[in-house]
Amino acid sequence: MEALESIDGLSFSVLGSSSSGNCTLVTDGGTTILLDAGLPVRLTADRVLELTGREHVDGIFISHEHSDHTRHLFPLAKRFSCPVYLSPPVRWFLGEGDGLNIREIRDGSPERIGGLTITPFLVPHDAIDPFGFIVEGKQVSLGLVTDLGGVDDRIVGLLRDREGLVIESNHDARMLRDGIYPLYLKKRIMDRNGHLSNQQCRDLLDRIVGPRTRDIVLVHLSEENNDPLLALETSLEALRGMDNCPNLHVSYPRTPTELYRLY
Repeated sequence: MEALESIDGLSFSVLGSSSSGNCTLVTDGGTTILLDAGLPVRLTADRVLELTGREHVDGIFISHEHSDHTRHLFPLAKRFSCPVYLSPPVRWFLGEGDGLNIREIRDGSPERIGGLTITPFLVPHDAIDPFGFIVEGKQVSLGLVTDLGGVDDRIVGLLRDREGLVIESNHDARMLRDGIYPLYLKKRIMDRNGHLSNQQCRDLLDRIVGPRTRDIVLVHLSEENNDPLLALETSLEALRGMDNCPNLHVSYPRTPTELYRLY
């Protein structure tokens, strides 16, 4: 496809999302970033080229240190010759990354790259320094939270009425409870620092979807304890009856979503 022209809005695609790998692309046509780096280098580079018309990335932001978000970080940063943005504790955990341009980010401190402003914010998850992100363009914004076990008023306030939302809908509570996972793992997933269920995702959407919200992507669906149709049906309960109902999408582990354009 032809390279995207610079736009007043944002475009985004979840390149893949699951416990085996996570990565989301956001671009305004002039500046392109990746949120997380859990997918293989060749696969990620191919998808960047396919969606933007260029094999170019201006920065990679890391939400937390778990391998499904960082497994291919250093090779990707070398492939794109771009800065890596992560928190000091995550930098310590992963190591320096020889020859890479490492930049430290902190809760609530915005970073400006080209036409994009990216603000990390802390979320409850069983990681060292887990972040969600707000990505703002000239006119619109995207809120992303891929791993969290619960929400508070601050998280709700940050995500409310964003034009785009990428929200975890990890498991169905009944499927997890009745499934084959050992008890300790079930408790970890359901914990305040674990992962959002379909039902919790629905309740979060009920609080944050506003009149400007246009596209929502459900991410990090468990392949053992969830079903895409069930996740969609549950989240739709929060959207029924809205005058301007946003588009609701689901992500898959190894297949990118469309490039959703927010204006």
